[in-house]
Amino acid sequence: MSGNKSLLYKVHFLPPHISTIVLFLWGIRIVEHNKARVDSTRQMIFVGNHRSYLDALISGSVIKNYKKYIGKAEVLKWPVLGFLLEKLYIPVHREDKNHRAWSMEQLYVKAKEGASIVVFPEGTSNNTSALLKHFHDGAFRLAIPTQLPIMVMTIIGAGEVWNRNVFLLKPGVIHVYWSDPIEMTHYTDIDKDMENLKNVVKSEMLIHLKKHYPFGYKVY
Repeated sequence: MSGNKSLLYKVHFLPPHISTIVLFLWGIRIVEHNKARVDSTRQMIFVGNHRSYLDALISGSVIKNYKKYIGKAEVLKWPVLGFLLEKLYIPVHREDKNHRAWSMEQLYVKAKEGASIVVFPEGTSNNTSALLKHFHDGAFRLAIPTQLPIMVMTIIGAGEVWNRNVFLLKPGVIHVYWSDPIEMTHYTDIDKDMENLKNVVKSEMLIHLKKHYPFGYKVY
């Protein structure tokens, strides 16, 4: 049994390589900014903006940490993405309250086991002109009680390469901006601190989003 757990743990480090190869074959190049801010040996909660179906592959490529994803269950049915994420994913049926609660419990379990968690707080990919949609609570409800630092990644260009409303994917360059880790030292109470923490994360993303999209996203 312990041998199987050890093998499963090692398998988690394959997707970064596979994701990078897949993106390369699709003609997509990723440029990381402030990469030195990311400690690949540290357990963290990674949060990113969500504009494209490619975001799972992009994050898989740039995050080298032992990690688990949470996201909509339908992704597991997709070709390539479903295969890559099957052992990494915590699926959630957002329309099912009981399943959402189960997914949140699984996040705590995986965090307790030492996994970093990858969350796109917007939930579904953003196909509006607004730079960010409403943030769901999950990542923040996990970060405060566990005191795991939040690592913000802002993804630029994914929507231009593959927008959810456009069938065809095209080659291009995607930029990933890393912010400094947000330590939980000053965030200790979910009820009092969660909205403030959300706003801090949004502000970090908007620094880069506004530079690239000063008039908002183009809606296809």
